[in-house]
Amino acid sequence: MEARYAPVSLVTTVLNDLAGCQAFFTAMEAQTLCPREIVIVDGGSSDGTWAFLQDYRPRREYALVVAQEVGCNVARGRNLAIARARYDIIVSTDVGCHWDARWLEELARPLLDDPTLDAVMGSWAVRREDLPDEWARVEFAFHAEYALRARPDSHASSRAIAYRKALWERLGGYPEDLTLAADDMVFALLLHATTKRVAAAPTPRCFWERPATLRRFCREAERNFFGAGEADIWRRHGLLVGGRLLVELSAAPLGLALGLLELWLGRWPLAGGALLGVGLALTGARLWRLRPVVARYRAGGGTQAWQRVARFEYAVKWASIRGYWRGWRAGRRHCQSCRARLRQAGVSPW
Repeated sequence: MEARYAPVSLVTTVLNDLAGCQAFFTAMEAQTLCPREIVIVDGGSSDGTWAFLQDYRPRREYALVVAQEVGCNVARGRNLAIARARYDIIVSTDVGCHWDARWLEELARPLLDDPTLDAVMGSWAVRREDLPDEWARVEFAFHAEYALRARPDSHASSRAIAYRKALWERLGGYPEDLTLAADDMVFALLLHATTKRVAAAPTPRCFWERPATLRRFCREAERNFFGAGEADIWRRHGLLVGGRLLVELSAAPLGLALGLLELWLGRWPLAGGALLGVGLALTGARLWRLRPVVARYRAGGGTQAWQRVARFEYAVKWASIRGYWRGWRAGRRHCQSCRARLRQAGVSPW
């Protein structure tokens, strides 16, 4: 089939992911519509990734632009890549994903066909066949469908989004004062607060890789919610989920322990019964909510279902809440620019 190209700049960042870079070029060079330019910013790789990028010779007729800024965060890397881009239409992704051959065409086509459009929200999914470890299969069970099927009002991740460079300029770029994560969520919030000329590519053609251990899931959750806290978004999550965790991890065990103690001592049996009832009710409510997750995990061949699901639930949520409030405090000192941009755009912290 004859190669087709479009005046599109594909941008991404990378840090120490040589295998991911190799897979990225293989997938992008198999696209039904190839960009005229790929721009990659390396954050200071030390595993051979930077040397690979400098030596790589494209197998299709696009310009490859590579740059390096040691120590730059993801937002800074994205901004550097977009600033170097030659074309008005920007398609963004993350090295480390997998892509269907029609991914780029379905993201870019609406912008190519309609000059009045500003952006296209992209879809993504996690596929069971890509899961690397038992803990990834536990996380997969928490979702009836682990995917974002984008609508025009969706908050698309920058692993699958397209927009005009003029819109990026109007928004002021990605927020570089965030330490590491949540820059793409802030960008999406600012985008929707600025323009309604948005379309969607609703079929998932970008596939997200997941961690291989429970510790990495916790680290990812803490990092992502640290960024949300820095930006001062999702306060409702920080308060409601944090409060529920506090109750479930303290009030429920305490009620069970005190209730059993009072019943054993026989001093205040009514009070003991009430405390025991509260503890059982709180514990039972959480277990009831986890039943569908346990059922999906078992249906996929999982073992030790209750123990694994409960460990994952509490470990990851605790990491997310710890990260959120650490980030919220840190953001009061060094993320005032990001917070001010959100408030000026009318984005609620809740």
